[in-house]
Amino acid sequence: MRNRDRIPTIGEHRGVGLHDHQDEERLATVRREIDAVLDLTDPTLLVETCADVTWSPEARLTAAAKLKAMHQIAAEDRKVRPTFDLAYVAACTAGLDSVYWRSPWHYGSLLDPGRAPGEAGPVPRDVPLEDCR
Repeated sequence: MRNRDRIPTIGEHRGVGLHDHQDEERLATVRREIDAVLDLTDPTLLVETCADVTWSPEARLTAAAKLKAMHQIAAEDRKVRPTFDLAYVAACTAGLDSVYWRSPWHYGSLLDPGRAPGEAGPVPRDVPLEDCR
């Protein structure tokens, strides 16, 4: 991704950039989710977090970064690699840090899957991005 396509950040929490156009209440939720992801060590739960559109983009990207690091460390140490699919992780998080693919109506990407019947969908924005630019 080109740097000009990256979503601007308005600060950091534990080394993770916080995306712009979020109020303080939303940022508090994002910080809690980042903390939860950083505390996770189970690859299965991290993969589930990457795929869960109800989680913030920042937390999902953090989960993906942890999974990539787990895979890289195992490869460098010549150990058995974890059993998750890195391509699936990349697909789940595609567009989450892209201005072009950023959803104007929800906290997530336009590439995220739609809501299945009976499941919670992505968190809607209070103010669509077109109205706050």
